[in-house]
Parts: sequence; C-alpha cells; structure tokens
Amino acid sequence: MERPAFWNGLRSTLALIFATLLCGCNDRSRSARDAAEEMGRMLSDQRIVEAYGETALAFRFRRSESYFEARVRDLGLCDARAVKWGGPERSGRLATVRGIFTLKDDSRLALNFVFSTEDGAWRLIEARSIPAADGGVAEDVFAVAARTKDTRGTENNIGIRAMEIVEPSAITIPAEPQLRQLAEDTLMRFNEAIQNGGDFSTLYAAASDRWKYRGRDPKELARDIAYSGSDPERRAKQDPFNNDNRLTLAALNNAFAATVAAQVDLSPIKGKRMLLSEPARVNSDGVLNLNGTFDAIVFQATAPGRARRVEFKLEYVSEQSRWKLFGLTVNILGEEKPSRPKP
Repeated sequence: MERPAFWNGLRSTLALIFATLLCGCNDRSRSARDAAEEMGRMLSDQRIVEAYGETALAFRFRRSESYFEARVRDLGLCDARAVKWGGPERSGRLATVRGIFTLKDDSRLALNFVFSTEDGAWRLIEARSIPAADGGVAEDVFAVAARTKDTRGTENNIGIRAMEIVEPSAITIPAEPQLRQLAEDTLMRFNEAIQNGGDFSTLYAAASDRWKYRGRDPKELARDIAYSGSDPERRAKQDPFNNDNRLTLAALNNAFAATVAAQVDLSPIKGKRMLLSEPARVNSDGVLNLNGTFDAIVFQATAPGRARRVEFKLEYVSEQSRWKLFGLTVNILGEEKPSRPKP
C-alpha cells in the first residue's frame, strides 16, 4: 500500500526541521575567539550587564550581576585601551582564549578566558590569571572568594567574625546626601586631629575593626597602642610605617605629620557641595570607594593667603549596620586662583 504524497512531503519537512534544530544546537559558525572578542567589546563599551548575560548558566549561578560588575571594574577591564586575543585552544567541549588587555594606566593584564558550549553558543565559564614565569597560581579572577588580606591570622583572632566579604550584592550604596555626610564627618575628624596637634584618637576610634585589627588579637593590639616607652621591639609593634597594612595611631601620625605641621584647616568644607571624581561604588571586597573634593577653599597657617583645596580618597566597610572608615588618603592641593580678590 502506497503512502499518500502529502505524507511523504510532511515527513521530509519534519526531517528538515529536526535537522535544522539539531544543527542549531551545535552551531560552530561563531568561534570561541569570536565570543571572546565580543565579550571584550561589551566590557570596553561599559555594557557590563549585557556581558554578564553572555556568561554560562553555571557562571551566573555562582556570581551575581553586581559582583561581576564589581570585579570587572576592579580589574580595569571596562577601561581597557586595547585587547589582543590569541587563537582558541580546544579541550573537549572547552575552549581557552588568551586576551592581553592594555589597561588605562598602560599596564598589561593577561587572562585566559575559558568558554564552554551552551545553547548553541560559546559562553564564558571562568577567566584565569597567567602565573609568573618564576611560579605562582592561576587564579580564577571572577571566583567569589574572600579576597581581603585582613582576615588572616590564628583561630583566636576576630577574622572569624563575619569579616570576610564574599558578595557585595546585598550592599546598597548610600544616596548622595548620605555620602556627602559620610565624607564630611571623616574629614572633620581628620581636621580635629590636625588642630589638636596630631591627636588622631577620635578618627582612630571611628575606623573599622577590619582596618585596625587585620586578623590580630584586639587585646594584644590595645597594649601595643598604649605603650609609650622606648623599647624598640615594643615600639615596632606600633607599626608606624604600616608594614602590617593595618591602622595604628603611630601610622596615622607618621603618614600625616607634614599636614599637621602645615596647620591645614579643613573646616571651610563643612556644609559645602561634594564633587566626586567618579561615581561611588562598592568593589568585590565589599568596600565602598568615595573619591573627590569639596567645593570650598581651605587654608594652611604656614602659607597664609594661598588658596588650597582638599582632595580625598576614602574607603568604608559596612560593620554592625554602619559604614566605618577602611582607608584614608588626603591631599592638600594648591589653587590657581588667589584666595582673595585684589583691591
């Protein structure tokens, strides 16, 4: 018995559709290098959300969109001047493409981008650093991990107490008025220390535990801070040169001795408009970065009549539901305009 002609035609049409779908699941028209180049373009064009959408499902499962953006900005990939891609190296369903990024400061960052096939396209699953020639470990630069160095130490330190920042996605950046108040409060404490001849105790008390302790026993550090004798070993523990990369009163006095000696007065910034040099952001360590100046002229007693302005770089971390100081850089810069109009 012969099948009707329409049945044969229908079967051929269904077979063609099936074949088309099957080919689509394994489309190789776009190579892994094509995917890498497109990823690089999206990052350099600040299309970070779009780039995140082109990553593999497993990548997105372990990393939030905000974390991905924070890491991209930390690495400087969105400000890269150029990127040079190598050819893909295949290993089963994976392909690795090396990209050498020329960053904003003209330094170079080499990363191995690893792609897998998913939904008929190459999707990013990780990006690994290139170990140095003399050794090192290839790190997944997008891995969600405690990147901060302030959690090291023994089991008795405070580093165990929720000091490790894993994901900044739950941290909301304060609104502009709160940011301005945060910066103003910090700089007013800094100014108080200058006016008091270098007594930074108030500023130190307002700083975060993460910055002060860096994984060390608070009781031990309290003894070091209070020591005022001449024993060189005990004085070295006060860390005036910040060798332990943690905040101490001695380190504050050493870092800002010239500012104290110049008798700079920052009080004119109070209540004035804050001008940020870049948008405030939270990095992948959960640290709020706040960089800029205030629309105000400040003065120093050792150079009367010369207008100055304050430039700040401030870092904060969220501790006990409050933003606490985690980093402080203050520069007093000269103004081109005279402080007072000529008569």
